[in-house]
Amino acid sequence: MYGENELQEDEIEGEEIDEEETDGEDMDVKKFEEDEEFYEIIKHLLMAIQAVVHVLNEFMIVMSEQHVERPLTRQQITTKGLNYIHNVLNQDPEHFRQRYRMYPDVFRKLCSILREKTLLQNTRFICEEEILATFLLIVGHNNRYCLVRDTFGRSYFTASINFNKVLKALNTITSDMLAKPGSLPSKLKESTRFYPYFKVKPGI
Repeated sequence: MYGENELQEDEIEGEEIDEEETDGEDMDVKKFEEDEEFYEIIKHLLMAIQAVVHVLNEFMIVMSEQHVERPLTRQQITTKGLNYIHNVLNQDPEHFRQRYRMYPDVFRKLCSILREKTLLQNTRFICEEEILATFLLIVGHNNRYCLVRDTFGRSYFTASINFNKVLKALNTITSDMLAKPGSLPSKLKESTRFYPYFKVKPGI
């Protein structure tokens, strides 16, 4: 009887050991599968990174070898206006007066006054003479921005900006430049062409 009990206990212990060994093997297999899946994910990520790096390298090579064209709507920087205004200032003074309603020496004097007394200054790509000429061309002939664009090679937006710059600059020196009552030159008073328009009434 005693021997049978020992035999049963040995069998039970053997079964428990087998179950533990089986559980251990299952855990090892499961861990191995998880590790394998993890390594597969890492492998795919590395392959994806290598593909992205390769595409970027090819793109940089193409960009460095080929010239990228600017869109047609973007206007390139031009010196057309600068060359034009300097040429016309040194040509026939009478032609300049008909074009801009003043002689070249008066034009230069007005530029120096605006430069000294206002904030009108050269920009990075446009000189003061071109900015003032844009204003005089629009005011003197009631021209539209399209003619200014053809003359100076600037966009409508740039012509509008230049016009408003000169207008603001002239407003700042209005009190100094306007003729005071009683100071009208006799040449204007005696002229029936100018006097009605330059007549200054008291109290105005």
